[in-house]
Amino acid sequence: MTLAVAVSVGNTSINVSRLADGTLEEVTHFDLVDDTKAVDLVATWFDGIDEGDRVILVASVNPAADERLRDRLATAVGGDILEIERDLAAPIGRGLDPESIVGVDRLLAAAAAWDELKQACIVIDAGTAVTVDFVDGEGTFQGGAILPGITSMLEAVHRDTALLPEIEFAVPEGDPWGRNTTTAIQRGVEAAIAGGAWKLVERYALHYGGFPLVVATGGDAATLFRDDELVSRIVPDLVIRGMAVAWRTATEESDA
Repeated sequence: MTLAVAVSVGNTSINVSRLADGTLEEVTHFDLVDDTKAVDLVATWFDGIDEGDRVILVASVNPAADERLRDRLATAVGGDILEIERDLAAPIGRGLDPESIVGVDRLLAAAAAWDELKQACIVIDAGTAVTVDFVDGEGTFQGGAILPGITSMLEAVHRDTALLPEIEFAVPEGDPWGRNTTTAIQRGVEAAIAGGAWKLVERYALHYGGFPLVVATGGDAATLFRDDELVSRIVPDLVIRGMAVAWRTATEESDA
């Protein structure tokens, strides 16, 4: 019996999951520097599985980390290593410019959202960067917008000024204005991302002529959007869920 494992490589993290009948069996998260631990876990999942029945799906937005990880997986596991969008398509229609190249993470998150909702939706992926993407009522990925994420904003405001400190992010409580420099920066970063997402959602809805469901995912989604009245639901691991949809779609087509 074929066992498939999904490996999603981001800018700061690696997520891995076993796939059972096209659905996630479990998801484990690793910092990017812990790629050896990720490989070791994947190798244990394939214990007792013939090499010819081993499939590893890889989706990456980090070419250098992807190449290193693929080499280690090939050595430790073997089997077929399939790259999403090269060997296996992200299962979502595209309404993009002909020469456009879109991050595979955005396509997979959109595919997972469409697979679950089957209606027009907006996907906010809050990670190293924040993307706000629109999927129409026909299941077509129409594109979106890209904003800096929390860490990028905090690093920029410290790096590009003489006096503003390097700080950790936390959602400030109490007054809507910061009464010290740290909370003022935190307030600004929160407002820039959440407010930018709000503005984009409103623009998409106005142009579309309806108000789509808004789904948030990514490592900072809960921090930024947990109590946001605009966000219908927070769905962890939407990208790797999209990989599961891609695998299920491919196997269904091959069985047809």
